[in-house]
Amino acid sequence: MTAHTLARAAAALAAGLAIAAPAQAELYWDFAYTAAGVSASGILITEDVANGSGYYLATGILGQRNGSSITGLQATGTAIPLNEPFEVDNLVRADGRLTSHGLGFATASGEYANLFRASWLSPPQVVEFASMPSQNSTTEGTVSWIFSARTAPLPPVPEPASAALALAGLAVVGGVALRRSRGPAPHRAPGC
Repeated sequence: MTAHTLARAAAALAAGLAIAAPAQAELYWDFAYTAAGVSASGILITEDVANGSGYYLATGILGQRNGSSITGLQATGTAIPLNEPFEVDNLVRADGRLTSHGLGFATASGEYANLFRASWLSPPQVVEFASMPSQNSTTEGTVSWIFSARTAPLPPVPEPASAALALAGLAVVGGVALRRSRGPAPHRAPGC
């Protein structure tokens, strides 16, 4: 096998390792909501099996709120800043119905949002409670909530450890290929 062939095989192997993702049972949902002064949209990732009440547990979120990237879900069982003691449960049904605890997430701009079903309103509506802890400010209002099953899955994203391992392997294989292409190392006398 030539050094060039070996290097190409290593690159193909590394590329395959870098894009391989562990098999996970997930569902993907498109969401969007708007109200005066707020606009958000993205993808919600949930477990693939609903609980006994028909709700799916959200495990991830991607998107933007008012032009700022959503950085992640609020941990289930905790409240977004300035909305204590109202803990999120991150549950949603396939029809988009949220619980009275709802979803929570953070944005790159330092804002937090909690979307929940306000069953005390007639008719019940989705409300966003948003907070900006750095300014000690909050807003709250009903939103137009759109939620639907995503028809195409997300592209796989390599885990950092897999990508690092693939790059390390590629470097070793490339080094071996380079050494072989230069020929055998010159023999040195002992003690030199």
